Amino acid sequence: LPPIRQEVVIKTIICEIVEECVNRGHSVSETLVGFMVKAVVLNPTNGFDVDHTLSEEDVQRLKQLCLDKLTEESSPGLDTIKMQLYFEMNYALRRK
Repeated sequence: LPPIRQEVVIKTIICEIVEECVNRGHSVSETLVGFMVKAVVLNPTNGFDVDHTLSEEDVQRLKQLCLDKLTEESSPGLDTIKMQLYFEMNYALRRK
């Protein structure tokens, strides 16, 4: 896919995940979801091939993996990611 098309697809996936999280009673930012999407895709144990376009099945699996992680109750891992993002957004960017 051309880079612009990829961005639209990724943005759509992120928006759909945010919406589904809200439907499940979890308030999440697009930034957090974007970070989670990237982390899930880049984690080799999830089996995504970053050099190839995601199939519809891959997209559905990606959404489900992200939703599971983002809506997990009492998740130290998710709390850590939120803290990392908070730091990045509030401190690390100031130094640049």
